[in-house]
Amino acid sequence: MKTISPQWKQCVVLVCAQSRPDGAKKPSCGHHGSAELRAWLKTRLREEGVWGRVRVVTTSCLDVCPSRGVIVSFQGEKGDQDLRLMDAQKDRQALLEEIIALGEEEGPNSS
Repeated sequence: MKTISPQWKQCVVLVCAQSRPDGAKKPSCGHHGSAELRAWLKTRLREEGVWGRVRVVTTSCLDVCPSRGVIVSFQGEKGDQDLRLMDAQKDRQALLEEIIALGEEEGPNSS
């Protein structure tokens, strides 16, 4: 096994995109705008000039399963991890600002 260092080590953002059929025992994030949130974040991070140091990916179930909202996890270069339950529309700007601030805390050599 070989350890590698990706260019996006400043922050990786996982957006739960699990979609379950109606009537499933567990709710899912996929029905609450997770794909749109991912696309919006990618666009905005490019506009802010941090895309590449930050990577946004969809993931399957993170096993939190809210009845409303999307679960987002992000991890910075130092290994700090945060988990958020968010409204994909109302909370996205605040999430973007948090991700950008995380990069600023890491310092200029975090790319």
